[in-house]
Amino acid sequence: MPVRKIVMVRRKQGLTPEQFRAGYEGSHSRIAVRLFGHLWLSYRRNYLTLGHAFEGGGETQRPDDVGFDAISEFVLRDEAAEAEMSRIALKNWDMIKEDEAKWFEQAHCWTMACESVEEPGLG
Repeated sequence: MPVRKIVMVRRKQGLTPEQFRAGYEGSHSRIAVRLFGHLWLSYRRNYLTLGHAFEGGGETQRPDDVGFDAISEFVLRDEAAEAEMSRIALKNWDMIKEDEAKWFEQAHCWTMACESVEEPGLG
């Protein structure tokens, strides 16, 4: 059964959204694909732009207001692929963390397992 992960990241202080996106796309996501891509069914990065709160929703919110700049999703083939990803990550831990430190406020980034429910009959 596929394993779905959501990754919520905040850009490193001092980086513009454009610098952050360039670094995520040109460096960090390339490392991820090189190390783990063979284990994934899909990998998507969503860069937050503008939104509004549900309450008093007329105000436009920016990523800084919600605390995240991007929400990524990757889907692993199964639990064995998840275990292999962990093994590879540990083997490459220093390189991964060094690259993360260039782009992310690591203390404000999260990886979460999730369960998805898709609405039937759409798309």
